[in-house]
Amino acid sequence: MFKRQASDIHFIAVTFVLVALLGARTFFNLTEEEALSVEPVVASQNSMASSRQPASVPAAAMATQKPESALQQFTQFDLNCSKKAEVKVSVNSGFVQLQGKSCGKGIHEGDVEIVNKSNGYTASIFARGTDRYQTDLIQLNKGENEIAIRYRERSGKSVEEVIHVHSTKI
Repeated sequence: MFKRQASDIHFIAVTFVLVALLGARTFFNLTEEEALSVEPVVASQNSMASSRQPASVPAAAMATQKPESALQQFTQFDLNCSKKAEVKVSVNSGFVQLQGKSCGKGIHEGDVEIVNKSNGYTASIFARGTDRYQTDLIQLNKGENEIAIRYRERSGKSVEEVIHVHSTKI
């Protein structure tokens, strides 16, 4: 009924032969035992280290660095508890966080403003209970920073106290 043309049979035969040849070649490549060439590996001094280190940091630099503790950046400063002389603080980072006690009527939003006069950064102040406060991280410039704390006394008098913070690194 339906008779295939010679070109169809020819195409199928050629395809079968090509697949058989490629299959046989692949089979022999996979089953053939080949002698593996062993190349000596030269170990570098860094790979001989007992612990893993980033490749971009020299080993000597890793050993000398000591991580900074975030607790070293807290500075205790009580508002209106007693008139203080000039306060000086030194930190080893690019920021400082103030926390302390408000001996007056407590901390209310807008009553206290803390500004780093050296760079213009205004700190956010968080009330921690009725008589305690804490700031966010106040950004510092390297070297001397003058932080002004402005608040109102019970009498309504505006007071500004200054803390001098020395930052040794950024």
